[in-house]
Amino acid sequence: VCYRQLATSYAEQMAGVAVVTDSTSSLDPAAAARADVSIIPLQVVIDDISRPESEVLPRDVAGALRAGRQVSTSRPTPEVIGNTYAELAAAGYDAIVSVHLSGKISGTCGAAQVAAASVGIPIIVVDSMTLAMAVGFAVLKGAAVARSGAAAQEVAASVRRRAAAATTYFYVDSLEYLRRGGRIGTAAAMVGSALAVKPLLTVTD
Repeated sequence: VCYRQLATSYAEQMAGVAVVTDSTSSLDPAAAARADVSIIPLQVVIDDISRPESEVLPRDVAGALRAGRQVSTSRPTPEVIGNTYAELAAAGYDAIVSVHLSGKISGTCGAAQVAAASVGIPIIVVDSMTLAMAVGFAVLKGAAVARSGAAAQEVAASVRRRAAAATTYFYVDSLEYLRRGGRIGTAAAMVGSALAVKPLLTVTD
């Protein structure tokens, strides 16, 4: 009887809104655990071998790129995302807010939408329209709002506001990887390399 009472009490404490994101949010796993945020890893593909990003060291990726090997990323499958959603539903959460990098540069949001249809609790998939720690800060804000007892719609709204308030810049040391990925043409890469162009880029919507 005592065990059932403790289990019921624990489930009641867990009830509320769960916050989920993907590994491109750049959240430290320990910080995510403290905020009660679940992280779904994207896949890193090196020479056609795919592994979760959480299992790949940055130096392995850098070494593969320097060696001229084929390196790319791919979104998590709807099945993988759905498993995370199902675990949270089984843990007693009432709803989920799932926050991901921009749908214009990744299919992760689309996969999350597909996965959401297979779970029996309300799930709001938020396209952050940004990436990296701009998503991470928005996720942490959403997690804090969720812990205050807010409804899923309020959590999602807080995430969108925080993501919209952030600006992300990133520095490209070499145009070679943009050329390999088809982001720029060969001629542009050659001219840019000859002029030692090192772009500072940003993300807008």
